[in-house]
Amino acid sequence: MPALLEKKRDGHPLVSEEIEWIISQLPILPREQIGAFLMACQLQGLNQDETSSLTLAMLESGHRFKSSPERVDKHSTGGVGDKMSLILAPALRAAGATVPMLAGRGLAHTGGTIDKLESIPGFNTGLTLEQMRDNPCFISRQTPEIAPADSILYQIRDITGTVPCIGLITASIISKKAAEGLDRLVLDVKCGRAAFMKTRADAEELADSMKQTGMSLGIEVSTQINTMDYPIGNFVGNAHEVYESILCLKGQGPEDTMSLVYSQADSLGYDIRSAIEDGSALEEFKQMCIRQGVGSEIANSLVNDPWAVLPRAEKSVEIRAQSSGTISDIDALVIGQVLCEIGAGRSIPNQEIDHGIGIQLFVNVGTQIEAGELMMRIDCNELSDEIKTRFSNSISIE
Repeated sequence: MPALLEKKRDGHPLVSEEIEWIISQLPILPREQIGAFLMACQLQGLNQDETSSLTLAMLESGHRFKSSPERVDKHSTGGVGDKMSLILAPALRAAGATVPMLAGRGLAHTGGTIDKLESIPGFNTGLTLEQMRDNPCFISRQTPEIAPADSILYQIRDITGTVPCIGLITASIISKKAAEGLDRLVLDVKCGRAAFMKTRADAEELADSMKQTGMSLGIEVSTQINTMDYPIGNFVGNAHEVYESILCLKGQGPEDTMSLVYSQADSLGYDIRSAIEDGSALEEFKQMCIRQGVGSEIANSLVNDPWAVLPRAEKSVEIRAQSSGTISDIDALVIGQVLCEIGAGRSIPNQEIDHGIGIQLFVNVGTQIEAGELMMRIDCNELSDEIKTRFSNSISIE
């Protein structure tokens, strides 16, 4: 291992056999050497051949579902109010696709699909391989059998300052998506102040890396670059985003959210508009909930009257405009960070969160507003004056 570390440290690319050996030895390698390998990758970068070899080795470290036509999925690099998976998966199923979606939890200001689904009483996000095998549409966590090398590397990346490496990001994401046996994949890569990639150039570099790597594994990959400066939709928070997803599945969703959902479905080759209009997408959402452990009565109540089922913090605080004018900015990063601080998200892995904390926005950028009008409602437990001020300052009026 020291010779491989020196080779990578000095800027020489590793060949596929060397990368395969490292991945095969991960369970027994000293953590110091794994950390050194990751840091060498962070500092020297990984070329496309190295990235593809690393992804394949990580994929082959665990179970892989059999590929088949019409087996599709999406991946988003995350954001504030990004609830598209909850809408897209059942809508794609209603349009004829098989959707085996592995998702993750949120960290810091970005929400996680798994956290949102765990707002639903009884929803099992920890399906076994057997429960996934013949399931036509599911959203679940990564199991220990799928890309186990990724679990080892990610834990060490998180504590060694090597999360931002594009090659490592690519291998982590694509190895898990390839394990699903996908035919097609759409990648929603965010850029902007509330995104992981701050500039469009960085987002395009990551998108290209993931596209090339996915295609090297036989997956038809399309990419989209979307800005993440403003919150997506009108609701942010775990249960709150489930609520808005149900509105979207009923055809009552906000324009920005529905535009992204339709665009992603179109990229995968499916027109889901009729499935939303005729209610079949909503029915697929309900059936997915039932397959994943939600009782039939609760599932029925969920789609008919979501707040009768979903948790919601008892206290509500209203933020009103202090002046008249036009909404010129809604800072998604600030909103995400403050929501995290008051309990809706986590700043460290495995931290407990309150699924009932969230916000509803009553304005969008460009909205004309009068002093005293309602801009935001926060469902919370306790809210200090300082937190209220930060929420208020996240919305700019000119």
